[in-house]
Amino acid sequence: MESDERYLVVVNPVGRGGHAQRQAIWLLNKLRRMGIEHDALFTEKAGHAPDLVANWVDRVDVVVAVGGDGTVNEVLNGIMNSAQKDRRLAVFPSGTADDFARNMDIPLGRDEALEVLLGEHEKTIDLMRVNDRYAAVTVGIGLDAEIAYHSYGSKHLRLMAYWYHGLSMMFKPMPRYSLSIDIGGEHLEGEYLLAVAGNAGSYGRYMKMLPDALMDDGEINLATFDLMNRFKALFLFGLSTMGGRHTWASEMNQYSGKEIVIECLGDVYAQFDGEVVIFPEGEVLEMKVEPLAMTVKVPKVQVEE
Repeated sequence: MESDERYLVVVNPVGRGGHAQRQAIWLLNKLRRMGIEHDALFTEKAGHAPDLVANWVDRVDVVVAVGGDGTVNEVLNGIMNSAQKDRRLAVFPSGTADDFARNMDIPLGRDEALEVLLGEHEKTIDLMRVNDRYAAVTVGIGLDAEIAYHSYGSKHLRLMAYWYHGLSMMFKPMPRYSLSIDIGGEHLEGEYLLAVAGNAGSYGRYMKMLPDALMDDGEINLATFDLMNRFKALFLFGLSTMGGRHTWASEMNQYSGKEIVIECLGDVYAQFDGEVVIFPEGEVLEMKVEPLAMTVKVPKVQVEE
């Protein structure tokens, strides 16, 4: 397995409790032994990767994200904010959920992931642009983002942290988030448990939240969930979403469009591919699909679909 391309390996050394750094050391040793030209950059803090990538990407052909979905998000933002938007993205999965990799069928085993990133198969996908930021998988407002926010302090528990904090919220007064949404000529306004815009069907590792979403169809899918009691919410998000079988719920509504405008009518939690921000009342999110904006190294099965 050889390649005449030059790679930039971007590593989040604290990803998954240091797992990403161990994976990166293995990968870099492999590339060195194989004689493949590469450079390596290690991030120092959250939000560091976009600047690193934007300042280095003109020297390479492929940028490899070693970490979880947050690292992938930062790397693709770095590419998109550079003058070299045609650079390809490769992913060496090393996170907790690895939603981007799972949606692209990129294997989690490191030997298989190495074969993909050095391989010839590629797929060009859409991105979602939200104001001045890009996302590849989901932008969620509400319950999912608040769970992620509370989980950050216990990331040593990895995926269990999300289950723990998610279940604990079910035994408190159910949260509600006030939003105004415009999509496809429809205007929605009210209090929601969750609103999630997506470019891909699955996130949170197991949840097939947007079963109709595709990463290359030129559309953004949106699912909104009205307020519901905790028992129904627990069943809906804990079991039904795992197989994409939650569309029966009367509280769920689905939409699609090329543009979505969401105004926060109160303070809200939001997540961009798993990275949490808190938006104040009055914040307006203008979402637009960027068709076929990013080329990704993928396994052969993705090209054949």
